[in-house]
Amino acid sequence: MLLSTLAPHALPAPPASSGTSSPRLAGTPPLLPGESALQMLELLPQALLLVQGDRTVVSCNRRAHGMMDGLDIRLTLGKLAALGQLGELQLQQAINNAQSTGSCDSGLWFNGDLSTGWMRITALPATQTPSLSRSGEPLLIVVQLDQPTLTQAARIDALARHSRLSATERHVLLLLGDGMTVEATAAQLGVCLSTLRSHVRNLLGKTQASTLMQLLRWVGSEQALPH
Repeated sequence: MLLSTLAPHALPAPPASSGTSSPRLAGTPPLLPGESALQMLELLPQALLLVQGDRTVVSCNRRAHGMMDGLDIRLTLGKLAALGQLGELQLQQAINNAQSTGSCDSGLWFNGDLSTGWMRITALPATQTPSLSRSGEPLLIVVQLDQPTLTQAARIDALARHSRLSATERHVLLLLGDGMTVEATAAQLGVCLSTLRSHVRNLLGKTQASTLMQLLRWVGSEQALPH
């Protein structure tokens, strides 16, 4: 069942304008009509599931269907039974937490290729989904898969600008960040080992990292830029 089947309920169209306009910030774009918003949800790379408090899945988008086909998301008798490494008990606890606090975040990993991601469960106001509220407020589950290659490249670009790295130094850091040894990186770039080590020293000096290990750890993490 796709989100389009929820068109009257999941994202109601904005109310018709009355004689007086509601206050909006200057330049704020208008809200999308309900059908257009639902079509955009179908195209999102995130998996979206609308569930009841007892884990019953009311609807989901195409990305969630794809994860079900790959067994990353599993249902039993219409209820969410597994999402990544999380089983029924853990999912129910996360839903209960979202119901009491408004939202709940959890890290995820998946057995097939050991890929990772995260999940956010958000309680939706019953007034926005009246036909789905017989069993309490419905919840929206958003599943985002990590893309470490894109994230790492973006962090290296940020560091290159922040620390004014040269194009060669940035390239060296990219290769080392991908797991290459210093020797393999020198061979890849066609330079001698002493030249490569000179680039590494420049990297450490410009980024103020104490060791290459510390710098590479930063590249693969969410820590703040080294100062």
